[in-house]
Amino acid sequence: MSMGFPASDAELLAAVPYDAAAFESFYRRYVRRVMGFAVKRCSSAEDAADVVAHTFVRLLSAARRYDPSRAQPSTFVLGVTVNVIRDTQRRNARHRALVSKLSGRDLLESDDLVSIDAAIDAVSTARQLSGVLAAIPAGEQEVLRLVAGGQTPGQAADQLGISSGAARARLSRARRRLRRHLDPFSEEEHQA
Repeated sequence: MSMGFPASDAELLAAVPYDAAAFESFYRRYVRRVMGFAVKRCSSAEDAADVVAHTFVRLLSAARRYDPSRAQPSTFVLGVTVNVIRDTQRRNARHRALVSKLSGRDLLESDDLVSIDAAIDAVSTARQLSGVLAAIPAGEQEVLRLVAGGQTPGQAADQLGISSGAARARLSRARRRLRRHLDPFSEEEHQA
């Protein structure tokens, strides 16, 4: 905005969304007024500073709706400020309600932390095992799953329609593959 004379507040406000110089001039003219308005209505200095900052950020888009026939620039800006203050108060009320709801409660006991660590480890191990299990031949997988599910090798053999010896051999091979994957050095130790 390059006018040879000082622009009116209405002209600056209309140019705010499009002209950085107009925004800066308008900001300089209104920042103290907005700050004073916010200080009287906010419960902390931080909230008042946030309200001022959010007011001018919001003003960048809200200024497009400014109609000088409906309101003075100061009324329009303070209307935006009122909305920002309401938003801040609602956010603070939600925060206080949440803090109140949670206060006095221990969210996690030390046993809970141990359980969470164990669950994380179990998920990690399960991911590793699912990849290993997929690489084990299907016959060995079935025997391993049945035995892991609580059946004896003989019961697993009956269910799969194979001999007891075949079930034991498959189970042994499956366990060996799992051990090799989970601890590749253990196989070398057994062979040494």
